[in-house]
Amino acid sequence: ASALDPKTGEVLALVSTPSYDPNAFVQGMTAAQWKQLSENPHKPLLNRFAHAYAPGSTFKPLTASIGLVTKTLVPEEKLDIQGLHWQKDRSWGNYTVTRVSDSHAPVDLERALIYSDNIYFAQAALAMGQDGFLREAERFGFGEPLPFPYPLEASSLVKGGMKSEIQLADSGYGQGEVTMTPLHLALAYTSFVNGGSIVAPTLLQGADTDIYWKKAAIPADVAAAVKADLVQVMENPHGTGHKARVPGYVIAGKTGTAEMKQRKGDLGKENGWYVAFQAEEGNPNLLVAMMIEDVRGRGGSHYLDPKIRKVFTVGLQLQSKQ
Repeated sequence: ASALDPKTGEVLALVSTPSYDPNAFVQGMTAAQWKQLSENPHKPLLNRFAHAYAPGSTFKPLTASIGLVTKTLVPEEKLDIQGLHWQKDRSWGNYTVTRVSDSHAPVDLERALIYSDNIYFAQAALAMGQDGFLREAERFGFGEPLPFPYPLEASSLVKGGMKSEIQLADSGYGQGEVTMTPLHLALAYTSFVNGGSIVAPTLLQGADTDIYWKKAAIPADVAAAVKADLVQVMENPHGTGHKARVPGYVIAGKTGTAEMKQRKGDLGKENGWYVAFQAEEGNPNLLVAMMIEDVRGRGGSHYLDPKIRKVFTVGLQLQSKQ
């Protein structure tokens, strides 16, 4: 997980768990202790917040932003998407894009985000085309290192180029070969807080850095439109984030369940994602991006609902007392 102040870029927390006591290395570790640590199936030596993972549906607000910028996506346009499976044409063979639930056509952008509609965002990616998708995604810092002193894996859209329309469609909803670190994902969402600008993350006190990493990464009206829809993801009773809302506060967010599998039809591992931020006007100071591995059979991304709700409940209570 990563937590930051979306207005200043101050990194409040970077979390990887399970972890280990580094003092054991300094004080001396027996062979048995090393074996127990290094062979632990939960991999406590893996620094998860520095690792890049498929973001799943938490990537959809970025796709929405790209579509609005390129004008290949009209937010009020209602698409007649029927059923749980879709493919562009027969050239895709047996491959189909699958959505978890029926968004009840017709589907516009707000409804697609509320229900987290994979098919809608696959079609959106195809409409903007490979060149448009890859070019405009650079607005969010893909293809360059984060301006951050701690070593993190680089986020990525593709490995060696976009290989097919299927990969482009899958990329639109955060699958394919798209990977992001929790911090980069959190930073991308600060554009929805700052009128389209992405803050520069700060870790060291007194660091002399510009407040923004990407000034005007997306237009202010695009940022406002996506932010309003992300509020509905939490507030609408059908929204995938509704169970994590904190009554009395306005929070915007997006859930995601990323699948790791080799072939269509396999039951691969699932990682659950959640990105949430204060959406009130004024001076919001908390944005959290959280990922938990292996949530299949545990509610998918909904496994994170109580954790996100608790983080914001405690954080907002402490804020109100200051």
